[in-house]
Amino acid sequence: MYKSILLAADGSEYSLRAAKEALNFTGTHTVITILNVLETEATKYDFLHRKPGEKKLRELRLKPIQSVIDFFEENNVNYEVRLEQGNPTKKVVNIANEGTYDAIVIGSRGLNAFQEMMLGSVSHKVAKKSEIPVIIVK
Repeated sequence: MYKSILLAADGSEYSLRAAKEALNFTGTHTVITILNVLETEATKYDFLHRKPGEKKLRELRLKPIQSVIDFFEENNVNYEVRLEQGNPTKKVVNIANEGTYDAIVIGSRGLNAFQEMMLGSVSHKVAKKSEIPVIIVK
């Protein structure tokens, strides 16, 4: 059993699958960090066009991963949420490599199929650059 898991979640169905799979690696003292990385351009759009208050912006950021949060709450999982902005691959790898995580759990696909086709999947890049074990969930 891992003590600390980093779950990369983007709101896709693959994120929820990854969350469900992460339960197989948890014990009573395991803490799962749900990491959601919003690309910088999307963050700029929110700031420039929507201009919600800080609380409202956090609610907007949590909405895509709410199904994961709900799933963890229903299953009494110890979790925390970490919201970041930037390049998803770089952020996941940097946070995982600098943190005290035992493993990364990530879905095999994300929300943007076109980018994946053109640039390669985030999960593949994370697996190549991570210094800790990566569990990719199909």
